[in-house]
Amino acid sequence: MSCLMTTGYNDRTCTNGKGGIKSVLLFPLGATSGAVVSTANELTSLVVAGETFLYKLKSNLSSYTAPVRVDKNNGTLWYEHELSMILASDSKELRAEIHLLAQNEVVCLVENADGTIVALGLGEGLQVADANEYTSGVLKSDRKGHVIVLRGMENDEVPDVDPVLYASLLTQQSPSI
Repeated sequence: MSCLMTTGYNDRTCTNGKGGIKSVLLFPLGATSGAVVSTANELTSLVVAGETFLYKLKSNLSSYTAPVRVDKNNGTLWYEHELSMILASDSKELRAEIHLLAQNEVVCLVENADGTIVALGLGEGLQVADANEYTSGVLKSDRKGHVIVLRGMENDEVPDVDPVLYASLLTQQSPSI
């Protein structure tokens, strides 16, 4: 059964909302060109000059939001993108990587737990926000690591990413730390 908005929505038959994210492939906004989003709202073409950076994430920790916002006074419409990545580890190399990440505007291709991929920050980029944490924890059972929050505002809704395009961008991946 189709769950298109033009045919209504039946929550009993259209549910498939497995939550969580598996990984985030990111790269500087300034290194992108040739972005093509189809009329079906899918990113089908994108050229990235240089390396891409893959953050593989532990299950049930990281998430994103992209709510639509409307200014009721003037009718302005935009989308607020926020990505929260929880890294349950720490090293001097990781801290240096986060320092470099904080100096850039980035595009993030997010692989969801259900295997779909979406693009955050495609038009204007995401930047590291003030909500970041670097914590040792208190108890031995506490997480030691980082919470990286990236935020941005976009004019258009979040597009899906063509799996073939995503696979090609993975070949540009830098060595992992």
